[in-house]
Amino acid sequence: MSGSQSYWYNLTTQSVLRADERPSEDTLGPFATAAEAEESPAVLLEHARAWLESEESEPFREMAEAEAEGETPADYL
Repeated sequence: MSGSQSYWYNLTTQSVLRADERPSEDTLGPFATAAEAEESPAVLLEHARAWLESEESEPFREMAEAEAEGETPADYL
């Protein structure tokens, strides 16, 4: 994206920022267009849900369940 404008999505303010306005924290990006940045939270949530439903997340779900039962990550590993 060098030489062209890029955009970021600020999770705190829930607004789209140009690259020159980008704060150091609480942002997603970069995106090629403001529209892509605006849609990024929904896309991120969609990907997270798909991952949670996949087999890849199984070890992490097991760790979360163990932690809820009072086990520490060290006990689980």
